[in-house]
Amino acid sequence: MLKKSTLIVGSALVLGSGLSAAEEAVAEAVAVSEPVAVELPAAPAVEVSEAELIELVGYLTAQGGGVATLKLDDAGVKALAEGLQKGLTGELNIQDFPQEAMQGAFAQAAARAEAAQEETAELPAIDADALQKIGLVMVAQSGLEQLGFGADDAAVITKGFIAGASATVPDPSMEAKMPAFQAFIQKRVAVAQAAAEAAGAAAAAENKAAGEAFFAELAADADVQKSESGLHYKVLDAGSDDKPSMADSVLVHYKGTLIDGTQFDSSYDRGEPATFPLNGVVKGFGEGLTKVGAGGKVILYIPSDLGYGNSPRPGGAIKPGDTLIFECELIEVNPGS
Repeated sequence: MLKKSTLIVGSALVLGSGLSAAEEAVAEAVAVSEPVAVELPAAPAVEVSEAELIELVGYLTAQGGGVATLKLDDAGVKALAEGLQKGLTGELNIQDFPQEAMQGAFAQAAARAEAAQEETAELPAIDADALQKIGLVMVAQSGLEQLGFGADDAAVITKGFIAGASATVPDPSMEAKMPAFQAFIQKRVAVAQAAAEAAGAAAAAENKAAGEAFFAELAADADVQKSESGLHYKVLDAGSDDKPSMADSVLVHYKGTLIDGTQFDSSYDRGEPATFPLNGVVKGFGEGLTKVGAGGKVILYIPSDLGYGNSPRPGGAIKPGDTLIFECELIEVNPGS
């Protein structure tokens, strides 16, 4: 959580799920395999209808997710596709199920995928409910909703998905459709990115205004100091005289919250302190820990431009423009080379 992060759009079909932190953990857990690069033989380009392009979205979603590696029978593919379709129509949502149930679905899929990879004669069963949950998660993972696909497209996407989920070898005829598909999907990516940027900018402005109000109130606390960078901090215990520099690494216990009290990270909850270089974390956090020595305790109030700015990790509790608060206990300083 403390490391600097950069969002990279990895493919035309993946724009970012916008999941909560808990949902994102489930989505990562339920992934049946690493995304598969779909390579098709060369073929001349052809004119393609919009319905064919939408069907291809489903086909590539299944192929890219490596669904064929589960070696499902027709009933299994149908159950997986039903989950996908219900996710697109809004009939089901990840929040409808407890995290334990989603993880149970993953456990079944993981066991079957491992057995299939080892070419075990009898593959472990995976029930229809588990497959539906995995199909539901694939909607969130693939970014289909952000790309503007929904209930009206669900049946056609599902048709393509079933074909892609059943194909162990990509259909060579698909290659001829790819130029048209790339133009089709890139338009949707551009629209989705513009919408995401506009929403992010609006959220950032609102959150920055809330941060400014927070710092205005914080000024009444005489124990809070402000550095030239704009970092605010309160030293609870100065610790030793030997303070770390930005070239050092530290061992630290910390808890991170937003100004509304939402906790987004805690080494205390994990049961062990964290070690990291001060120049490898967000600016405000690194600078703040230089204000105390080993054994010291400090509260850091970090404005967004010294935190994650307008580009926090997608799906996390931290939003664009958020002010961060860290309660820190500096345990050990390890001098840099």
